[in-house]
Amino acid sequence: MPLIALGFLACPVVKPTVDAGREPECTARSECDAGLVCTTEQYCSACSTSGQCSVKEECNADSRLCVLRAGWGTQCAVNDDCQAGSWCKQGLCQARADVSLCPGGKTAECPQGERCNQLTLVCEEDLGCSTNDDCSAGEICNVGSRQCQPRCTVDTQAAVCAASERCVNEKCVQCATDAECGPGLTCDAAGNCSAGSRCYSDRDCSVPLVCLVQTGACLQKAPACRTDDNCATNQRCDVPSGRCIARDCQPDRYEPNNDDTKAFGVAPGPYRSLTLCPGDVDWYSIALARGDQLGVNVDADLFAENDFTTVVKDATGRTLSGGHLLVSYVAPAPATYFVVISTIDPFQPYDVTFLKSRGTPCDDDLLEPNDSSAQPTLLNTSTQADGRICPQDQDWFRANVPGGQSVRASLINYTAGSGLLRLCLFQADGVTLLGCSADLVPSVTVPTSALTSSSVLVRVVGDTGRIANSYTLSLEFP
Repeated sequence: MPLIALGFLACPVVKPTVDAGREPECTARSECDAGLVCTTEQYCSACSTSGQCSVKEECNADSRLCVLRAGWGTQCAVNDDCQAGSWCKQGLCQARADVSLCPGGKTAECPQGERCNQLTLVCEEDLGCSTNDDCSAGEICNVGSRQCQPRCTVDTQAAVCAASERCVNEKCVQCATDAECGPGLTCDAAGNCSAGSRCYSDRDCSVPLVCLVQTGACLQKAPACRTDDNCATNQRCDVPSGRCIARDCQPDRYEPNNDDTKAFGVAPGPYRSLTLCPGDVDWYSIALARGDQLGVNVDADLFAENDFTTVVKDATGRTLSGGHLLVSYVAPAPATYFVVISTIDPFQPYDVTFLKSRGTPCDDDLLEPNDSSAQPTLLNTSTQADGRICPQDQDWFRANVPGGQSVRASLINYTAGSGLLRLCLFQADGVTLLGCSADLVPSVTVPTSALTSSSVLVRVVGDTGRIANSYTLSLEFP
């Protein structure tokens, strides 16, 4: 039978019973027995909300003690605490195959819902924050919303804060006092105008209630669906997520946005409850200044990750960066850029979050665009070409080989310490590989007997998708 909608419940504020004749027991939680919390009345007490525990803990609904969250431990704090080949993730030593790294120290390098641990450079579950120590460098904890956000100043608020926000005490907020909000609204602890008390995460609710962030209400947790019978007649059960979703694909509220002329303009932040229907492609536009780093995190069914394609394009339609559910790009020039999301599945619901921070722009060389085998730079009689590889970039060249001669391609005048480059040669079809080199000074030689035409294609690419490095391509015909 269909699930019955649950009514909204106010988030209760649980106050411990005060014994007037009882002497204070604590000033900090460390003075209490394991799992207990120190209340504002300075008594050691059982917890009533997870917000009374540390961010790595939750209030157990049965014991009412603060316990470590599932997937967290105290085995390690830094990678050196683990044996060689293992990484410290969420206080547990994990194999390399079980962790996602963020070598640049940026959360935009992590999957949706995770943050970069600045000590280990490992992506971990984003649990929010309770103090500034829970946040990365350059961030501050908004204790009201329990989220880390970029620090701001009056001078930087135009670039850091949303259009409806201003900088107060290094935080981007909508308001600082009730007078700045409309009639019937108050300025809450997160600096947002809201209609009375609201929750921002499950930690704001008394256990076992959970927070419906869209409305700010604490609710009983609805059981996950297992079959279509658990959902309304116009819904079906998405078994992997346990959610009831529309039985037939319904266009989301931003449609039609299926090409660059109809792209929906976005700002940094989350966009929820989106859909890709059969044959659908969603376009979004965002204005970036030089040095703005755009992070795109698509939150969808993880089993469908490889079915998604997310790319960043410029106004000419050139693809600048691409991936599945996570894409990053640093703008080299102020302009409007496009994010295009598609899937090969007939129907996929998804959420997407756009992040904007500061990065180091990589300026294209003068030979662009030559990003694919279909548009190589023709070298003609030239034997050298100066190029530059940017993150997630590749450069292609076509070289004519004099009859009866072999060809040797090398990369010179580049600093391997700034990021290794790979060099590959292909037959003229751009598919048949003749040879590759990832040496510190890459060089590939192809004998005459291996050539099937009078020209070859040369590809230069970074050893990883984050490499930015300049080079000179040198051709010889021994």
